[in-house]
Amino acid sequence: MPPCSKAEKIVAASREVDRGCLSMNAFPIAAGHHMPAKPAGKARRRVGNRLRLAGFAIAFPMSTASAAELARPAASPFPETAAKPDWTVELGAFGLFSPKFFGAKDSKFSALPYVSIKYKDIAFASIDKGIGVNVFSTNGFTAGVFVNYRPGREMKESRRYLTGLGDVDPTLSAGAFLKYDYGRFFSTQITLSKGIASIGDNKTKINALGFLEKGKGNLGTRVDWSADVRMPLLDNRLHLSVGPRASFFDKEYAESAYGITVNQALASGYRAYKAKGGIGEVGVGGSARYRLTENISATAFGSYARIVGDAAKSPLVTGPGGSKDQFKAGAGLTYQFGL
Repeated sequence: MPPCSKAEKIVAASREVDRGCLSMNAFPIAAGHHMPAKPAGKARRRVGNRLRLAGFAIAFPMSTASAAELARPAASPFPETAAKPDWTVELGAFGLFSPKFFGAKDSKFSALPYVSIKYKDIAFASIDKGIGVNVFSTNGFTAGVFVNYRPGREMKESRRYLTGLGDVDPTLSAGAFLKYDYGRFFSTQITLSKGIASIGDNKTKINALGFLEKGKGNLGTRVDWSADVRMPLLDNRLHLSVGPRASFFDKEYAESAYGITVNQALASGYRAYKAKGGIGEVGVGGSARYRLTENISATAFGSYARIVGDAAKSPLVTGPGGSKDQFKAGAGLTYQFGL
């Protein structure tokens, strides 16, 4: 008798058709024997059990194996057949639109380089995340520590609204983070950072007109929380993410960013204002990353934040140059490779 396919065997068994069939793989029938007209006793029960299992797999495709497959992290840009390199480097450039100062209604454009270096899952250094180390990573949780650059404020960015308030030095900050990833579809992170040193001469300067031109950097503490739903699409070439954001400031941070001293009030025309700590911003952010080739990716991102709490009452926000609605948007290209 000629060999039969597995599909023919299942159909034949399900209909209990009386035909001989030489089994090569599926049924334990020795070569040269014929299948009996009707499987009886244990043989019939084995066939019935196999048919019921096949029906279950069709009716409920989300089996344990497929659920584990969906829970795997997003695919690496490096082929799975190749060993993942110890070092991953990403270089590129971005264009960014952002508020001219904390609470500004007007935006500025910045062209920025992008550099990211990672060593295994242990250490990282990048323009946006700073320099840090992952202390532990287990069961989806990752915790680490870092140092980063905290931007200041320059009066030249908006002389119309900042004259008399002076510059605020950029700051070196240090902090810690805790992140949880649920497979490749969801992540949430909380980050705490504290300014530890002003980058600059850290001296108050008064110009010839008696206007303040320099203030110390922001040495306050802030806590940022985010959550993102992530969607890998187009055979894992396109990655979308979107989710809520919230930021909390201590009094020192709020005073540096939104407060106005008596001397600043006299020099600028704003009323003096002491900002308190608490929740400072709530909003939403998202990004889209498309892998053009194995190494080159295009990324676009944006965010909206609503200034709330004591920060929203600052004359910098409520004045003619301010707004409670803060927008950021950017896009760029990066090239990634392993070492």
